[in-house]
Formats: sequence, C-alpha cells, structure tokens
Amino acid sequence: MSDLTTKRNQATRHEIVEVAIPLFIEHGFDATSMGDIAAAAGVSRRTAYRHFDSKDDIVFEYPARWFDVLKGVLSSRGPSEATRDLIRRAHFEIARFIQADPKPVLDAFGVVMATPALSIKHAKSDAEWIETYVGLILADTGAGQTDVLVAVTASRALIGATNGLIAVWAAQQPDADLVPMTVMVMDRVDALWPESCRAAPKPT
Repeated sequence: MSDLTTKRNQATRHEIVEVAIPLFIEHGFDATSMGDIAAAAGVSRRTAYRHFDSKDDIVFEYPARWFDVLKGVLSSRGPSEATRDLIRRAHFEIARFIQADPKPVLDAFGVVMATPALSIKHAKSDAEWIETYVGLILADTGAGQTDVLVAVTASRALIGATNGLIAVWAAQQPDADLVPMTVMVMDRVDALWPESCRAAPKPT
C-alpha cells in the first residue's frame, strides 16, 4: 500500500469518527445507523464497514489510538529503562496526546456513559491493556503463582486508576490539564509496582 493510499485511508477513517460522534450525541447511539454515518461522512456504507466492523469500534477509536501511543513508547524502550518508568512515560505521553485535542475524547466519553451496551466493548479494551501490562511485569518477576497474582493486581489497578482519571476529568474537570492529573494518579498507584519492575531490565 502506497503512502498516499495510507494517508487517504487514515483521512477517511478520521472523517468517519468525526461525523459519527456528533450523530451519536444528537440522535443516540442505538438510533444512529452505519448508513447514517456513511452518508454524513460522504462515503458508502461499504466503505464505512471497511474501516470499522461496528459502531462500537467507532466510539472506541480514541482508546485504540491511545494504545498505539502505548505501543510506540514500548518500542522506544531504552536498554536501562525500568518497566515502572516505561509505563509511567507511556501514560504521560497518552495524556499529552489527549490534551492536544481533548474535545473529541470528551464527546466520545459522553456517548459511552450514555450507552450501557458499550460497557462490553469497554471491558474488551481494558483487557488488551491489562494483558500488555501483565506481560511486561511477568518478564521482570517470573511467572510463579504469586508473581501472576501481583502482576494481575497491579495491572488491573493501573487500568482502574486510568479509567477513574478519565471519568473525573471528562465529567467534572474537562477544562483541567490532563497531564498533571495523570502524574498525580501515577504517583498514587506507584506502590503497586514490584521491586523488580523498578530496576533496569536484565541483559538478554
């Protein structure tokens, strides 16, 4: 696929999301069809489905982009960067990414909160993050029974804290800067990190 085609596909995908969220807000998630979204975006229904398998995926496009930021940070890990520091850096990068254009995120969060059925998709999204964190932690601690318990507990706590942060920010403090809020939350959960995750990774 050429760079031009990739850019066009990205532009189409972004346009679909940008028109869909306001439609969900105005008409409700359930009452808005993929056909409605395609028409508003100026594309065919088939094109809309080529980019998104369902309306759920459109709403959760922003968390998917955050996960891409996470993967980018993980791929840039320095040889002496501890897992704890790596994940903190990823969260700060994600906060800066959101803060650069917060309104669409706030709007999408409003749709999720107004649509109970989306909670299933939310849980699946969380599971992907948790699996990633667990893998990183176990790489430092080993995979014994206690290690797994600690890794899962820490990972779920991180996701729970992040979800709480986004919820408070979106519902109560949308004008606040998300970056210092993220620093505060990461500091609060810092004690959960196993000692082995605070040290530089062992040479392989």
